[in-house]
Amino acid sequence: MRRTLWLGLVLVLVTGCAQATDGASRTPSSSPTTPDGTTSATSPTTTTATPATTSTTATTTRPEAGPSAGPSSRPTAAVPSSTGLTSLRGNTRNAIAWAPLSNPSDVHVEGSVPSSRAWSTSKVLVVAAYLDTVVDGDPSRIPARERSWIRAALTASDGDAVVAIRDEIPGRPGPAIDRVLRSIGDTTTSAPDTSQGSMQWTLRQQLRFMAALHAGRVVSAEASAFLLGQMHPIAAHGWGLGRIGASSFKGGWLRADTETRQMGIVGGYAVAIITAGDGPAVLQSDGDSAHVQQMDRLAALLATRLR
Repeated sequence: MRRTLWLGLVLVLVTGCAQATDGASRTPSSSPTTPDGTTSATSPTTTTATPATTSTTATTTRPEAGPSAGPSSRPTAAVPSSTGLTSLRGNTRNAIAWAPLSNPSDVHVEGSVPSSRAWSTSKVLVVAAYLDTVVDGDPSRIPARERSWIRAALTASDGDAVVAIRDEIPGRPGPAIDRVLRSIGDTTTSAPDTSQGSMQWTLRQQLRFMAALHAGRVVSAEASAFLLGQMHPIAAHGWGLGRIGASSFKGGWLRADTETRQMGIVGGYAVAIITAGDGPAVLQSDGDSAHVQQMDRLAALLATRLR
């Protein structure tokens, strides 16, 4: 009897150990059915693929996103090739203009346009009038808030920012802008109190302004240097003059049926280019549209003239 009981006890202990061991061995195999287990089960494949995917993304995707991240990625010194545009003689929808900074009166204009509305190139004039009337030509006196508005207006062509700056100008903005223009010898351009973008500003007078800016004669030497330093468009607006190495420039645009234009400094020249709605228009970051392809073509033609 005792022997029978002893054998029964041994059988119970053996069976219990076997069940415990079997259960422990099944735990890892059943864990993939849990969320953690699923990740663990697929991780060998994912882990193998992940480095390759990560490497590909780092090598391919980021450089493609680079040009829109900042001006340093923009091919500013490259001249677009195979433009097919060799001359603007007799052209009435496009024009380029240039004058050596050493002799600004030696103005060259090729082509013509029926209208020369300033659009966002006028933002430079608004800021110049602000510098003249509010801070007495001393950029160091610009408050931080207004400084951020100026930067947004001249780099990202922010419309709200330039209106905010314009509202800081005491009295009427139009005469304040005109005084700046008259001080550098422009007796023909006239600015309204609002909607300065609609004012007519010819290529010749834009060359006069850029040459005066380079010479430090717009408001003050300090103000001129400050304006040139702010005229560095964001990468998304780096087409046209930005593709031929412009050191400072500002563009203006609105719709597919209106002018797209730029003025700036390229090497030792004051330059300006304009198209009267020639070619397709491309939506810009400010919500308006610019004739990017045609401006690239005009800039490439201008580069051949400067050489």
